[in-house]
Amino acid sequence: MPGMGQLGFWDEQQRAVKLKNKKPVLQRLSESISWESFRPFLEKGYAQDRKSSAGRRRIDPLILFKMLVLQQLFNLSVGLAFRLRLMKLNSR
Repeated sequence: MPGMGQLGFWDEQQRAVKLKNKKPVLQRLSESISWESFRPFLEKGYAQDRKSSAGRRRIDPLILFKMLVLQQLFNLSVGLAFRLRLMKLNSR
Protein backbone atom coordinates (compact mmCIF):
# COMPACT_ATOMS: atom_id res chain seq x y z
CA MET A 1 0.00 0.00 0.00
CA PRO A 2 1.39 3.38 -0.90
CA GLY A 3 1.96 5.79 1.93
CA MET A 4 2.37 3.10 4.58
CA GLY A 5 6.13 3.64 4.85
CA GLN A 6 7.05 0.00 4.31
CA LEU A 7 8.37 -1.19 0.98
CA GLY A 8 7.04 -4.39 -0.47
CA PHE A 9 8.80 -7.03 -2.53
CA TRP A 10 7.64 -5.57 -5.84
CA ASP A 11 8.79 -2.08 -4.86
CA GLU A 12 12.34 -3.38 -4.36
CA GLN A 13 12.22 -5.30 -7.61
CA GLN A 14 11.08 -2.21 -9.54
CA ARG A 15 13.82 -0.15 -7.88
CA ALA A 16 16.44 -2.73 -8.90
CA VAL A 17 15.23 -2.60 -12.52
CA LYS A 18 15.42 1.21 -12.54
CA LEU A 19 18.95 1.16 -11.13
CA LYS A 20 20.03 -1.46 -13.65
CA ASN A 21 18.78 0.68 -16.55
CA LYS A 22 20.43 3.83 -15.22
CA LYS A 23 23.94 4.65 -16.45
CA PRO A 24 26.63 4.94 -13.78
CA VAL A 25 27.75 8.48 -12.95
CA LEU A 26 31.31 7.95 -14.17
CA GLN A 27 30.09 6.64 -17.51
CA ARG A 28 27.78 9.63 -17.94
CA LEU A 29 30.66 11.99 -17.14
CA SER A 30 32.93 10.30 -19.68
CA GLU A 31 30.28 10.53 -22.36
CA SER A 32 29.34 14.17 -21.69
CA ILE A 33 32.77 15.76 -21.10
CA SER A 34 35.43 16.00 -23.78
CA TRP A 35 38.37 15.33 -21.45
CA GLU A 36 41.03 15.46 -24.17
CA SER A 37 40.22 19.12 -24.83
CA PHE A 38 41.81 19.91 -21.44
CA ARG A 39 45.08 18.13 -22.23
CA PRO A 40 46.97 21.07 -23.88
CA PHE A 41 46.33 23.31 -20.86
CA LEU A 42 47.24 20.58 -18.40
CA GLU A 43 50.42 19.60 -20.24
CA LYS A 44 51.58 23.22 -20.30
CA GLY A 45 51.04 23.62 -16.58
CA TYR A 46 52.50 20.22 -15.67
CA ALA A 47 55.59 20.28 -17.89
CA GLN A 48 58.68 19.05 -16.05
CA ASP A 49 62.04 18.11 -17.45
CA ARG A 50 63.24 14.77 -16.15
CA LYS A 51 66.86 14.70 -15.06
CA SER A 52 67.07 10.93 -15.44
CA SER A 53 64.90 8.00 -16.34
CA ALA A 54 65.15 6.57 -12.81
CA GLY A 55 62.09 6.43 -10.59
CA ARG A 56 58.48 6.01 -11.43
CA ARG A 57 56.83 7.70 -14.36
CA ARG A 58 54.75 10.77 -13.72
CA ILE A 59 51.01 10.44 -13.43
CA ASP A 60 49.20 11.59 -16.54
CA PRO A 61 48.03 15.19 -15.94
CA LEU A 62 44.61 14.34 -17.39
CA ILE A 63 44.20 11.58 -14.80
CA LEU A 64 45.15 14.02 -12.03
CA PHE A 65 42.59 16.50 -13.36
CA LYS A 66 39.87 13.82 -13.44
CA MET A 67 40.75 12.89 -9.87
CA LEU A 68 40.31 16.52 -8.79
CA VAL A 69 36.91 16.68 -10.49
CA LEU A 70 35.81 13.45 -8.79
CA GLN A 71 37.09 14.72 -5.43
CA GLN A 72 34.87 17.77 -5.75
CA LEU A 73 31.82 15.85 -7.00
CA PHE A 74 31.95 13.09 -4.40
CA ASN A 75 33.65 14.97 -1.55
CA LEU A 76 36.61 12.57 -1.46
CA SER A 77 39.81 13.20 0.44
CA VAL A 78 43.09 13.37 -1.49
CA GLY A 79 44.31 10.16 0.14
CA LEU A 80 41.15 8.25 -0.72
CA ALA A 81 41.25 9.43 -4.33
CA PHE A 82 44.85 8.25 -4.74
CA ARG A 83 44.09 4.90 -3.07
CA LEU A 84 41.18 4.38 -5.47
CA ARG A 85 43.48 5.22 -8.39
CA LEU A 86 46.12 2.79 -7.14
CA MET A 87 43.50 0.07 -6.76
CA LYS A 88 42.51 0.57 -10.38
CA LEU A 89 46.16 0.44 -11.51
CA ASN A 90 46.79 -2.74 -9.52
CA SER A 91 43.73 -4.47 -11.01
CA ARG A 92 45.08 -4.20 -14.57
